[in-house]
Amino acid sequence: MTGKRLYKTYANLANIVIRVSDGTPEGKNRAVLVSAHLDSTLPGPGAADDTLSVGVMLDCICVLTHTPDWTPSHTIIFCKRPIDVFTSTT
Repeated sequence: MTGKRLYKTYANLANIVIRVSDGTPEGKNRAVLVSAHLDSTLPGPGAADDTLSVGVMLDCICVLTHTPDWTPSHTIIFCKRPIDVFTSTT
């Protein structure tokens, strides 16, 4: 598509972890992990299928934390991660 070889190269990526809880010991006993990632390269559709999920996750954080009188009944951990952080390579 570009007339040249194209390799996936990732530089300066970082995990973003946001923990939302009510701060009580009971609220910390259980957790839900919400995770998204991006791993696209040209000419792949990654902005539509991967990065979009990161945006939706970040918007969910905003909506939940700005909802009046909302208190989580358990911890919610939001994690934006680069590829292969939680997956096995074997």
